[in-house]
Amino acid sequence: MAEGEVLYNFGVLTKRYELVSRTAGQLAPAITGVAAGFVMILVGVPVPLPFAPVLLGFWVALGKVPFGAHRGTRVRAMVGPLLRYGLLRLKGQARWQMPQTWLACAVNSADTSPRPAPAFGDGPDPSGAARRRERHRRASRMREDTSEQLPPELGRLRWLATKVDGAEAGLLAERVGRRSLLTAVVSVSGGDRFVFSGPDEQAAQILQWGEVLKAMAADGPGLRRLQWVERATPQPSTVQEDWSRAAMRDVSPEEWADYQSLQSAIGTAAIHHDVYLGAQIETEATGPDALSEATVELAQLTEHLTSIGLRPRLLTRRGVASVLRQWADPTAAERLALWGEGSIPVSQAGPASRLVGYDTLRTDGYIHRVGQIAAWPRIDVGTEWMYPLLATASPGSVRTVSMHIEAVSTEQAFQEVRDARTTGGTAQRKRDEKGIITTEEEERRVDEARSRERELTRGFRQHKIAGLVMVSSPDTATAERAWRHAQRKAVECHLDLREMHARGHLAWAATLPLCRLQFSKGWV
Repeated sequence: MAEGEVLYNFGVLTKRYELVSRTAGQLAPAITGVAAGFVMILVGVPVPLPFAPVLLGFWVALGKVPFGAHRGTRVRAMVGPLLRYGLLRLKGQARWQMPQTWLACAVNSADTSPRPAPAFGDGPDPSGAARRRERHRRASRMREDTSEQLPPELGRLRWLATKVDGAEAGLLAERVGRRSLLTAVVSVSGGDRFVFSGPDEQAAQILQWGEVLKAMAADGPGLRRLQWVERATPQPSTVQEDWSRAAMRDVSPEEWADYQSLQSAIGTAAIHHDVYLGAQIETEATGPDALSEATVELAQLTEHLTSIGLRPRLLTRRGVASVLRQWADPTAAERLALWGEGSIPVSQAGPASRLVGYDTLRTDGYIHRVGQIAAWPRIDVGTEWMYPLLATASPGSVRTVSMHIEAVSTEQAFQEVRDARTTGGTAQRKRDEKGIITTEEEERRVDEARSRERELTRGFRQHKIAGLVMVSSPDTATAERAWRHAQRKAVECHLDLREMHARGHLAWAATLPLCRLQFSKGWV
């Protein structure tokens, strides 16, 4: 740590308070096993056999699997994913392929407006009822066809566009109840200078980032979700070759050969970093009113990012499509470097197929492994605490880090704090009555609840945060090495990274800068 560097603390970030070492849910298998053994004795089963369910119940209660490929894994952490994966296979949801009607969708690569209505009969239609019915049928067909472009885990998204500062901004729209969710993707550059800044300047930039979070903490419609995504990919060889041809045009053949040998020695060690910011806007309006609200919110967001010293750029519809294509097939980055960002039409954004496995997800021939950040640092960290994970990537693979931030209403935040303090105080008294030693972690939970209450009383807002880490590789062996490398780097950052089994398709969708993770679902 540099002298005078500002330190940050994430807290315990948990609401679970246990009075004993085992909870009722963990002891339930043992109790069930004892009951089953007692019933077997009553019905006259020979004496050695009734002990089998008793031993099995206590074995499950201990929570360890002592054999097989899952040695040392808790039973409750293994049974759920296995059942979930079995249900996916039985329902036929593990495999998804592009529908045939995808090619005939109402949204084409050049324009996202509906196709012209067919001509009606020459007879007059004073009421216009036939026209309204036809428009309704065409709108329904358009919504169905549009949603078929992407896998079901991405929802029923529709492509829209608006103008921000005279430039096109692509939007993905979704209707949830009475609300409309409009998601834009912002390409952010200029953040690389943060590492080379002094401690005071870094702390000032983080403080300015808090102003961005304030914009999503207001009640009512507006900016509701932010997602920060950092993606490290092998540097496309065409970028280095194009630069060398332009910069070393007049060098001697010996110097050119020496540079070529140096470039080949670098190989896949050169890493290209992309940073995206997904912004989700919630509105109760529809049509042009919803687009106007989104335009105002996006303009304010880009203004805030510019004040921090970043260079934001709202992606067009084809720009968003190219981002989605790179998530499905990372080799698309090489082609985009040659053809340009706008070379991918929106009709070719999603993967052509995907296959969900227990440990991996395969999209268009690429293998993805995703893990969730289950625990944040429990020690004081500096501003560059996550640098080991962000700075490196395993050769031949793509590494993605995705952070979701969502504001919590003041009323809900106060309710959670009150529940935490009440539960913590009750647990403390019961431990004192029974003579159970209070651990340091339990004391920190109570102290954290008090500090959170003080912050809320002073007017600060609370935010939910969730993190995901994904590696994408062309084969299983490379994906395994890349995942182990990401786990080691996560340990250096004091993070607890746990792989998400049988939920690769949901986790893959949550890493896209489209704000697809739902905190209310409780799957992360």
